[in-house]
Amino acid sequence: MNQHIHKPRIIIMRHSERLDFVLKNNNWPQEVFINGVYSPNVTQMPTVLPIRANPHEYSLDTPLSRHGKAHAYHTGEFFRSLGLIPHRVYTSPAMRCVQTADSVLEGLGRRERAPLRVDLALHEPTKRNLPLQPADFFASAGFFVDLNYQPVLAPVNNTVIVRETRLAYYRRMYAVLKRITRKLISQNMKLSASPTPPTILIVTHRPCVTLLAAMLNLDAVDDKLAYLSEMENNKRGEVNFLSMIIAEYDAATGTWMFLPDFPQLPTAPLLTANKLMNSLKISD
Repeated sequence: MNQHIHKPRIIIMRHSERLDFVLKNNNWPQEVFINGVYSPNVTQMPTVLPIRANPHEYSLDTPLSRHGKAHAYHTGEFFRSLGLIPHRVYTSPAMRCVQTADSVLEGLGRRERAPLRVDLALHEPTKRNLPLQPADFFASAGFFVDLNYQPVLAPVNNTVIVRETRLAYYRRMYAVLKRITRKLISQNMKLSASPTPPTILIVTHRPCVTLLAAMLNLDAVDDKLAYLSEMENNKRGEVNFLSMIIAEYDAATGTWMFLPDFPQLPTAPLLTANKLMNSLKISD
């Protein structure tokens, strides 16, 4: 049996199309939940939704649109055609992120093989207290979730991310990323019989994609706060639904190399802010 030491990969992805973006109406739950029963009345609404004690919470924790779910599924199929196979998956507890991760895995044919690891540390900053759900809620709703995973921040502590300071936001994002990548790199030092490199998928939010990608090589940056601020202020509006960054770790240099498109293409070194933002447009 052939054994290999692969270059580990990480995919940092924004969630798929959110339902409230399509409907242009944050009060849609009031129109489709009749006496607690979900009755979709628009084509882009999903056929089913996980049952919540208060279904009107979906106005603050929006699910994917029907198109968004299908697009995430087809993204998983595309990953499979490239041999880009996530072995572990981490997601924000936002419903749209969990659904995106689940649908990508379904498209990959790995929905029952890669349990979701839900971590509040991957959620975007917020100005209000959101009705985010814990891992056991998603497990009871039929998602394949790792209930033994110990998150950097548990969803029950969601007040921590409400109106947090910029520095606190940076610190929690860096903490969860370092934990994920440190484990990935250490495990990769062992010989493996797997024909594909160990790969991590992170599903998060628009501002977090840029920030997490910038943090991959943060240890090599002198003025870290200025660097992260530059990334944040560089027109993150171009990070479309399912936009992603794919990077590969080079043990020889100790740096993450960003793939300019998809894994069959040559790698590139640490990106500048402008190049990083341009590469985020690879998947609209």
